[in-house]
Amino acid sequence: MLPIFVLMKILVFLALFVSSVLLNNMEAQNTPWDILYCLNGGENKSMGISPIPFPNPPEKPGWNLIFSDEFITDSLNPERWNRSTPGDDKYGECLRGFAINPKNIVIENGSAKIFNSIDQQMPGCPYSFGEIKTMSVRDTAFKSYYFYAPGYLETRVKLFTKTGQGAACWLWGIGTPENPGTPGPWNEIDVFELNGVNNNIFNGAYHWTYNGTHVSQSHNIYLTNSGQPYDLSVNWTTFGLEWDTTSIKWFVNNQLVKELDLTKIPPFCIPSPHYNQPVAPFCVRFNSGYNTVGNQSGIPNAADFPQAMFVDYVRMYKKTSSKASSIAITDEQNQICATATSPETSQKTISSPYYPNIVTSWTSPGFEMKKVLLPIPQPPDEMLIWKKPNITAGQSYPIFLEAHFPSGYSEYDTISLYISPDVPALPSDEFVPSQVDSQCRFAIKTPVHANIFGCDYSLDNGLTWLPGTIHQQGGISTCNFGTFKPGQQVDFAFREQNSCGYSPVLYSSRTMPDPPTGCQWPAGLNDSVSNQTGTAHLLFSIRPNPVINNLFVQLPPDQNQKSLPLQVEIFDVHARLVFCEPISRGDTKLDLSRLTPGTYCILVLANNAIVCKSVFLKK
Repeated sequence: MLPIFVLMKILVFLALFVSSVLLNNMEAQNTPWDILYCLNGGENKSMGISPIPFPNPPEKPGWNLIFSDEFITDSLNPERWNRSTPGDDKYGECLRGFAINPKNIVIENGSAKIFNSIDQQMPGCPYSFGEIKTMSVRDTAFKSYYFYAPGYLETRVKLFTKTGQGAACWLWGIGTPENPGTPGPWNEIDVFELNGVNNNIFNGAYHWTYNGTHVSQSHNIYLTNSGQPYDLSVNWTTFGLEWDTTSIKWFVNNQLVKELDLTKIPPFCIPSPHYNQPVAPFCVRFNSGYNTVGNQSGIPNAADFPQAMFVDYVRMYKKTSSKASSIAITDEQNQICATATSPETSQKTISSPYYPNIVTSWTSPGFEMKKVLLPIPQPPDEMLIWKKPNITAGQSYPIFLEAHFPSGYSEYDTISLYISPDVPALPSDEFVPSQVDSQCRFAIKTPVHANIFGCDYSLDNGLTWLPGTIHQQGGISTCNFGTFKPGQQVDFAFREQNSCGYSPVLYSSRTMPDPPTGCQWPAGLNDSVSNQTGTAHLLFSIRPNPVINNLFVQLPPDQNQKSLPLQVEIFDVHARLVFCEPISRGDTKLDLSRLTPGTYCILVLANNAIVCKSVFLKK
């Protein structure tokens, strides 16, 4: 007869599996591996490895070394590392008896020593720990820096195992590639975490955000050496992590121990239909403290203190096929206005990722530049640019960047900026309705002037403006905007935008074609409409547009759908979910203060079916 705990596991698993199948939960694969993963609450596997008596050489075939610290100085390098302090990031309180202490990091015998100690930093908190990282939330004097896919992190460490204590190394995603350091969806890759019990086990995990909730997939690796447990507290161990948009790979002593294929569907017990791509700006973090995996109810023994993690070196590599220090245009528009003739008359900035001790050189035949000093955690290497005297408008000019890394590796990048001579002329009145799908939705299409990067339309005589979409085909630029029902007369205002500003406003009107036979207007798009059965759909409004902080979403009471749960989802221009909340009918206020400026798509879902959608601009 099976033990009761085994029977309970089987029953719990069967309940999960049946509910997953009945609900078609994210169409997960439900392979034997998925079943074992969900039954065990994670992946457990054993890997045989051999100790490496000496450090790896810095050279790594197929990779360029863009950052390293061998910890050969007398103290921690303040250009490369920020010490976490009370109130910085999440460490403003006592957690499981531990408080952060920036003094718990020293350089000792060519290694960084990050340790736990009996040191009361706040009342009722008997222990302290240390943490270092390549970014800072509070210290505005520190030049935060980040790493991007495809990348490879390698570190050589000696660890410890004591009840209630732990150590970890991880990549922490902050913001977006366009705006590193700003608030953004959760993104984290744990290189290793200790469970506070076993000296031969480490946990690795990938964390991401789906539908506004934290999701993760983890694994425990049992390390052995010649059939015996491998001792992480005795051996110097080399951990490696390789990540890109399709996979994450964990290495121990140069041996692949785990690969996560991000192109597959997560196991059915993970509430996400896909893996997010780990393209966030990642900072590197090391800390000691309490164990964050395993038995978190374990109470530390005072006799076990102090305990330390020793870090021999940290190295970060970039794939040879990609650039670590490429030029980015801050507003993503490769043009500048001819009126930008001085630092005082220009607001155009370009940037490149910053890394400690690299030497950069910016040159251009058409533009002058100077470095912009920005508050951390924005990237420090940002340049304000303006047109040189006697440079002709109406042409494009290149900008060159040279970046020389301490390892001896160099990179070169080039972009071109078009100089717009003036604001666009009055748009032409050549608007044509264009059917956008088989459900009889119509947009309005119109040719626009050359070197236009934006087009807006208004349905309330210019009180609020909505963005259209620019298309390039065969050297001709067009703008598509709106979603309108068949037969509807649309009165609108229209304007174009380039780097100098907006064109004069053109007011026009068009009537949408009649619907093809058998075609009906879909539910909910900005106005109260009816299909051929006469069923009324939801009236949907958002205001204000553009929005600064608070967006109001209004849905009237609907007797046919009043029992259905509603939620709002907001996506950025890269189709990434950045906001998700349940809402009610009537007027709902959404706090969007954490969103970065840009264009967003908003959906309202009733019982997971889209009933309304629109776009808005966040200032």
